[in-house]
Amino acid sequence: MLIKRIDPLTGEEFIPKKISQKFASPSNRIMFNNQKANKLRQERSFIDKLVHKNHRILREIYNPEQDNIFNSHWLRGKGYELKAYNHIEKYKGQFTIAVYEFLVIDTGIDDKIKIVKHGRL
Repeated sequence: MLIKRIDPLTGEEFIPKKISQKFASPSNRIMFNNQKANKLRQERSFIDKLVHKNHRILREIYNPEQDNIFNSHWLRGKGYELKAYNHIEKYKGQFTIAVYEFLVIDTGIDDKIKIVKHGRL
């Protein structure tokens, strides 16, 4: 007995060649997954754009031969958004925000922010 399935992309009825087949064709599977990934990217874009911009700024200003302590107002003037980060890391016993490989540490002194490039997170 042949069991018919419905393609989730096109809604067309088809007879699967394999028991695990969900789509009528490989191109339908690819298009479905691309649409799903694009939707997810669009949902995340409001924060991803800010995080990516912050990352570009940190890469531009970071100097491995300096202390990398900056005024938070100066960072905002460069376009850095202090509330946009992608994870939290523990550094010297304290939790701090991070933008990819950069730790953004509030020094607690006169709006100063220390940037540390973490080798392996």
